[in-house]
This record gives sequence, C-alpha cells and structure tokens, in this order.
Amino acid sequence: MIPVPENKSTETPLPSDRDATSPPPYTNSRSSSSKAPFMLPANAKPCNFVVFTQKNNAIEGTYILDPSLEIPSAWLPPLPEGETEETRSNFYAKSEFGRVTSELYLWDRPILRSRKKVLLNISSPCWTTRVHIHREGPSPPFTLHLHSTSLLGDITVKIPRSFKGSITAGTKHSRVLMSDAISNQASVFSDLLGVKHLYVGDIAAINDETDDSMVLDNEYGCARISFEDEDFVANPDAGCVVG
Repeated sequence: MIPVPENKSTETPLPSDRDATSPPPYTNSRSSSSKAPFMLPANAKPCNFVVFTQKNNAIEGTYILDPSLEIPSAWLPPLPEGETEETRSNFYAKSEFGRVTSELYLWDRPILRSRKKVLLNISSPCWTTRVHIHREGPSPPFTLHLHSTSLLGDITVKIPRSFKGSITAGTKHSRVLMSDAISNQASVFSDLLGVKHLYVGDIAAINDETDDSMVLDNEYGCARISFEDEDFVANPDAGCVVG
C-alpha cells in the first residue's frame, strides 16, 4: 500500500495569547502566494471615533479602526475644532509640537451613521507626520486629511494597494514625491504652484460616494506618497528631508 500524505491546513494559526474578543486575522485569497496574509495586529483592540491631542508630546501607535463600533455618547471625546457629530472623525490625531506617527488598520465592517467612508484627520503643525494605512480590499473606503506647516514637517503617507480615488497634495516651498508604482497608476489632472491633483485607478469608474480620497497639505516640508509594501525614500536632491 502506498501511503497517502495528510492534507495540511493552510489556515493561519491564531496567536496563543489572542483572546476571544480580539479581531480575527484576514487572509487575502486574491493575493499571490508570495505575499504575506493580511492580519490585524494582536497587540491592538478595535476602536472608533478616537481623538488624540498633544501639545509637546509625540503621538505614536497602532490602531484597528472598526467603523461599526458604536460608542456610547457619554464616552465620546469632545469634538475637535471644526467637526460636527455628522463629520466626527473615526480617527483624529494632532500634536502641536510633536511628531505624529500612526499605523492604521481599517477593518472591513459596516460603517455607522449615514456616512459612506471612514474619516481620518491627522496633523502636526511643527513636526513630521507619518501615516501607514492597511486594508484587506477596497472596503471600507476612507478620506484622509493630513496637514503640516512646519519647516521640519515632512509628510509621509503609505496607502494600501487597493486605494482607488483622488489625491490632492500640495506644498508651497518643497515638492510632492510619489513612488513609481503610484505614478504608474495615477492620472494627473493638474500640477500648479506646488499642488498636484490626480486620480489613482480607472478614471472611467470614478464614484465619489465609494472612492477613497486624500488631501495632503504642507507648507515647507515635502509630501511623499507610496504603497504600503514599498520601501520608498525621497532622493536628497529633491529637496526633502530623508528619514
């Protein structure tokens, strides 16, 4: 008799210290075999409508955003300036004199309220701002507003490969730099006085309600945009701070 080997499970095992309330791992069936499965971090809990504000300290962390998570009104933080309950950010981070470094995992869950997108608002008027966004597929769509006015305030954004939508990126005294992979998928509508308007994806399929969107606003530093799995570093000759 010829022995038949047992079929081995291809499921990714859960870490032993993950409790029953932790979100499950994602595995992208559309990914190539060489690409690691998408997994939510075991050391973070789902959150929603989060607000972080600091004056002199940095804001750093990894967060799982669950847009279906209902937060009791008594526990909601005060609305940031310029926001209403209808426009309350799912994630808001601002440090006056410190850097902001955020790694955000967007969990594909139904979005609360009448909105159709996850709202992200990040700023550091006086220092660098870096955001790394992970997502399994095209959902949930998101809108990111990122702002800096500092001489040292470079903006670095890494977006998921599934990003599809508009990008408005401007810097008055430096440059907007995109990786080759982003540039190859982008249709540039204009590049005027340091402000680029472009669309990533098939412009014949534009849908304002479900497309992603980003607005990156910087005064003096550069803005760097790449996909999440790229090692993209700005060329020093471009006039940007590398780091």
